[in-house]
Order: sequence, then C-alpha cells, then structure tokens
Amino acid sequence: MKNVFCVFLFFFAFSLSAEIPSLTETLDSLDQAISHRKIYAQTKEMEIDALQKQLAQINNPEQRFSLLGKLVEANKSYNVSAQMACVRQRLDMANNMRNEEWRIHASLDMVECLYLVGMYKEAGDMLRKTEKKSLPDYLKPYYYHLNRTYYGLLADYSYDGNYSARYLQLVDSYRDSIMSVNDETSFTYVIVKTDQYIYNHFYVEALNLLENYCEENDVQERGMAIVYYSMAEIYAQTEQWTLAKTYYALSAQCDLRSAVREYAALRKLAELLFRDGDLERAHNYIKCSTEDAYLGNARVRTMELLPLYSIIENAYQHQLNKQRETSMRFTYSVSALLVILLITFAFVIYQNRKLSAIRKKLKLANGELKYANITLAESNHIKEEYISRYMNQCSLYIEKMDDYRRSLNRLATQGKEQELLKNIKSSDFINRELKLFYSNFDESFLRLYPDFVQKFNELLLPESRIYPKGELLSPELRIYALVRLGITDSAKIAQFLRYSVTTIYNYRTKMRNAAACSREEFERRVMAI
Repeated sequence: MKNVFCVFLFFFAFSLSAEIPSLTETLDSLDQAISHRKIYAQTKEMEIDALQKQLAQINNPEQRFSLLGKLVEANKSYNVSAQMACVRQRLDMANNMRNEEWRIHASLDMVECLYLVGMYKEAGDMLRKTEKKSLPDYLKPYYYHLNRTYYGLLADYSYDGNYSARYLQLVDSYRDSIMSVNDETSFTYVIVKTDQYIYNHFYVEALNLLENYCEENDVQERGMAIVYYSMAEIYAQTEQWTLAKTYYALSAQCDLRSAVREYAALRKLAELLFRDGDLERAHNYIKCSTEDAYLGNARVRTMELLPLYSIIENAYQHQLNKQRETSMRFTYSVSALLVILLITFAFVIYQNRKLSAIRKKLKLANGELKYANITLAESNHIKEEYISRYMNQCSLYIEKMDDYRRSLNRLATQGKEQELLKNIKSSDFINRELKLFYSNFDESFLRLYPDFVQKFNELLLPESRIYPKGELLSPELRIYALVRLGITDSAKIAQFLRYSVTTIYNYRTKMRNAAACSREEFERRVMAI
C-alpha cells in the first residue's frame, strides 16, 4: 500500500515539478546562492537603513508606530536583537500613549521575539495575559498563530509522551482557530491547511492544495520558501528522498535570496546529505546555517544546530584527514617514483655519454680502419702496378740483352774484332737503358702520385722549390719518390739511382734544410703524400 501511495504522490508531484530542475542543478544553484549571501545581506541592510532614516524624520506617533512595525518585519528572522529593540520601542510608545490596541500588538510581537531567544515561560505568561476578547479582529490570526507555535515548541521539547500528545492536540486546535479567522483563499489558510493535511498524513490532498493555490496566485519568494518546505516535508515523510532534497534546496534558495538567517530547510537538507555521504555539501550547509543563526542572534536556533554541526564537522574533519593522509601517501609515492625516475634518467644520461664516447672511439677506429684500407689498397695498387711494370721491364731487358748478345756474336763470327772491342768498352748502351729506365720510373710513379711534385714543393720553402726541366722528376724528386715508396735506406737508394751514398746523403740533407717544417717532420710528411 505504501508503494502505491508513493506512485500517487509521484503523479501529483509531476505537475508541480514539471519545470523543477534536477537535484544536481538545484544543489549547484544553492551553492551559488550561498556564495552570494553577503550580497543579499547588504540588500537587507540597505532596506533596514532606509527605514531607520525614515523613522528619524517622523514625529507623528501613528506613523512612527507603523514604521517600527515595518522594522520589526524587516528584522524578523534576520536580526533578533534589532527586532526585539524595535518591539520594545513599540511597547514603550503604546504604554506612553496608553493605547491598548498598540500594547496588545506590541506584546504579541514580543512573544514572537521571546520564542526566538528561548524564553518560552515568559512568552507563555505574556500570551496568557492577553485576553482574547480584547483582541482586534486583524490581530486574531496572529494571536492564534503564536499559540499554535507555543504549543508546537512545547511538544517538540517535551520528554513525556502524554504531555507531548496533549500539546499536539492544542496545536491542532489552534490550526482550526487560524483557519476560522482567515479566508479560504488566503495564503495563511492554505499553508495551515497543508500543515494539517501533513499532520494527518493526507499527503495527496496537501500537494493538490498547494498546486491549485500556486496555479491561481502569484506567490512571493518568501511565501515560495514555505511552499517548497511543505512539499519537501511531504516527500521526506513518504521517503521520496531525491524530491525531498530538491525541494529543501529550493526552499533554502528562497530563504537566502530573502536574506533570512533561520534556515530550517538548509539544516534538514544538510542532515539528509550527511546521511547520503555528501559530507562536503553537508558541512558547507550546516556551517552556513550555524554562522547565520549566530549573526542573527537566534540563540535557540543556534543551540538546535550545534549538535548536528558537531557531528557533521567531526565527520567532515575525519574525511579531510583521510584525504590528507591519502594525499600524503600519494605525494610520497610520486616523490619516490620521481627519485627513481631521476636516478634512471641520470643512469641513462651516463650510459648515453659512455655510448657516445664508444661511438666516437668507434668512429675514430672506423676512420683509421678506412684510412688503413685505403692505404692498403693504395699499397696493393702500387705493388700490382710495379710488379706488372717490373715484369714487363725485365722481359724487355732480357730481349734487349739477347739482341745485344747476338750483335756481339755477329761481330765475333764476322771477325770484326776491333768493332767488337769497341762495343764492349762503350757505355752508351747502359746509359741509354738507364735513361729509359728512369723515364719509365718517373712516368709510373707520377701515374700513381700525380700531385706528388706539387705536394712535395708545398713542404719546401718557396725559394727552394724544385721544378724539373727536360725530365719528369729531378734527382732530388726521384730520391724522395723512392722514400715515398718506402725505400728509406740511402745505400739502397744510391744503388737504385747509381749514385754514391754520399751524393744521396747530401741531396737528402739539402732537402731537409730547405723544408718549411722541422727537419724531423719533413720526411714523415713526405711519406704522408
């Protein structure tokens, strides 16, 4: 049956909440309203200051009494001390003017102030002194409202079930009294009737009544705060928690925008959110309620809020401590990972440097190997070239020696002894062959080292440079051509060129003395050409 009843409530709520935003959007709007509460308070202060300035300029008792009443309303649920001060002024004026109607009105205002500061006994005594027969008609709804509030407070703070039941009966009785002196179409009547429906668990009827009234009338924001609060109470009692939280939030927004510092809706919303585990919002809402109740000097409301505030504050601080511990653990973990990362990074840099050094060494070794390969290839090429030329030269010399032998043999067989003797004694043949040999050597060498003469001269002082005439290589160049080919022994060079060792030595000394570099460096650079 309860589930079916909730379904009925849902359909009734649908028409009322068709344009109501989601809970998330409503809570976001409420957070924004809380952040702007100082602005709303400034607007309220400006309104009160304007009334105070107006009061200072008026001397007419009736007008002053009326303005003081407006100040009482302006400070109601905003600043209890200021509200009570204005009520005392009204009470003093009433006594001074001996105006019974004013005195009754001011006394009823004082009763309301006494509720707010927790002076229930004094409030009850003052109510009982007020004779119902002497009440003007326009004050009767106010009188019944104060009695209904008085017994409601006694029921709330009663520890005895029998007394509580009796007080609740009186509350219900005064509800009837309020409705009896209000028009059925009035806002007060609708709200009291709704309260009665809720008390008797007629939730559908209560929602229907509120819906019809809101459709037919333009309800001000302070009134909508009460409407939304009544709806939230219905949904809370029927355990429709999402809707209950939504309407408590809407009611709290209206309270904030109206600069009301007694947030009944905000306190209940904080309690529900705390139960659901939303500690951050619950803490923010209960803190806002407690701070503004303290600012408004609403001592009773502050005392009501403190136990819940203490519970939520402790839970919130516990959650913050856990988050802080988690954050610290995360920070330590990240720091450790960062240290490991830095060590790894340093190790990688170190390894990269080692690798870079190895690469440089490898590159240098490759260069040396490449140079060695080139040198070896060059050496092999030289060997191949000279072996080929040597074999050709040897073959040619063998033929020439054979031809020379035959010519001598011919002269001998022909009996030409004088001519034979002449040919044997002559060195023309040898000189001719040596010249041809040197020419072949020069040609072969310059084919292998075409820029040898230029490079060799670069090693000499300008005035000592050699430029051959009539031959490809001069004797000095021929000596150092042999040195370039690896023949460095002066005796072998002398034998090859058919010079004396002394001559070879003198030539080499002369070239070293003419070198542009040091004497010791000269022949090493020749070898590098």
